[in-house]
Amino acid sequence: MVSEVVIVGTLILAGLIRGYTGFGFSGLMIVALSIFYPVADLVPAILLVDLFISLPLVATCWKQADFTILTPLLWATMLGIPFGLGLLYALSDELLKVLVPSTILTLAFLSRHPSLVIQKLSQSKLLCGFTSGWTTSAVSSGGTPVVMYMRQQALSNTVKRASLICYFFLVNCLAVGGNYTITKQWAMLPSNPVIYVLIAFLSALAGRRLFIYKDFESIHEVAFYLLLTVSSGTLIIAVWSLFS
Repeated sequence: MVSEVVIVGTLILAGLIRGYTGFGFSGLMIVALSIFYPVADLVPAILLVDLFISLPLVATCWKQADFTILTPLLWATMLGIPFGLGLLYALSDELLKVLVPSTILTLAFLSRHPSLVIQKLSQSKLLCGFTSGWTTSAVSSGGTPVVMYMRQQALSNTVKRASLICYFFLVNCLAVGGNYTITKQWAMLPSNPVIYVLIAFLSALAGRRLFIYKDFESIHEVAFYLLLTVSSGTLIIAVWSLFS
């Protein structure tokens, strides 16, 4: 009962954020579900749900996306996805829960480093795309490095959101396809998969409607820092579990 309440609550929040900002669904869901289930079992299922709820979002914003920026990011991401899938099946849950959030937080820290050289390095398309690829396919982290990269671009929130929606749609296609190639099966969420997908789908549509109604910059900020907070919490818990 407790697990279902947590999962449904997170589905609603993550779906709303995904529909409004274009990112965050997978990153939030993996944290909530990994409390109850192994990461390796969850990642393919969460990515499949994220792919499904992206369909109506992509249909309405494809032409608004900036593919000049997305193209090199996608190529770099394609290099990272196989690496992440390898880590997913090679490393333990405990190590993955330490490795991925520590990588994301390090990149976030470097992006705020006083050295301009280090800042530019942390914001390179190759590094952000590759890191996003392997962290997404390894633990479904939601591609936070690319979100950080897009936040630095001089684009409107509409273009940023559309670009992120299209980016995660294409990346999830690659990750889900890659996982199917390895396992020869489609992964589903545990317990009530159809109901969970429906909740996520409707929440994403509600988030899209809210964005169309009113674009609040503060919501994009809160969603981004929520992802970083989740990464920090995941890292602390993972390190504690690893050494306790």
